[in-house]
Amino acid sequence: MNNKDILAKYIPMAEFISSILGSNCEVVIHDITSPNNSIIFIKNGHLSGRKLGGPLTDLVLNIIQNKSYKSKSFVSNYKAIGNFKTFRSASYFIKNDDDEIIGVLCVNIDTEPYDKVKQLMDNLSFISTDSINDKRKTLDTQEQFYDNVDELLYMMVQKAISKTKIPPDRMSSEEKINIVKELYDEGAFNLKGAVSEIAKALQVSEPTIYRYLNKYK
Repeated sequence: MNNKDILAKYIPMAEFISSILGSNCEVVIHDITSPNNSIIFIKNGHLSGRKLGGPLTDLVLNIIQNKSYKSKSFVSNYKAIGNFKTFRSASYFIKNDDDEIIGVLCVNIDTEPYDKVKQLMDNLSFISTDSINDKRKTLDTQEQFYDNVDELLYMMVQKAISKTKIPPDRMSSEEKINIVKELYDEGAFNLKGAVSEIAKALQVSEPTIYRYLNKYK
């Protein structure tokens, strides 16, 4: 069975999950072989503002790059952000017969309605639900949803640059190399057009970016 056929078999499962969890839950299937337009199935995309043909997320790019999918089948209960909403999310790694990741089935629950219920309970109860929630594990894994690859790339690059607190025109070669390494580790170079956009942001030539990359590949 080829990869496309394997991914197609998960569409009924995604439909099933969506029918159970309802309109407050977004269900997505990504085909990671097309990172720039990976979304091949989506239900309730209005929640994150995404649609068919949208790109991978920063989290999925990182999972592919660091190969953490080899030691686990899924990640769950992490926080994702998109379209001015916060989601409680989970991602299941779809693998082929060679145990290589070919896709991701993602479930994203909009937490806003539950946050409003929590606020109401806080107002009515003598015991604040905050004291209960403090005992629960904080959701500290972050994922950002974007509806186009240009925005995804831009935000990944700007995040890496902002950590240095130095504008690109004042960076040393070593500082720029470190940024390229971070973006490589995050999986940014899996996206088509990444070299060109990163070169522009760092104010260097594309051959220079390739030279920096050769230090890590």
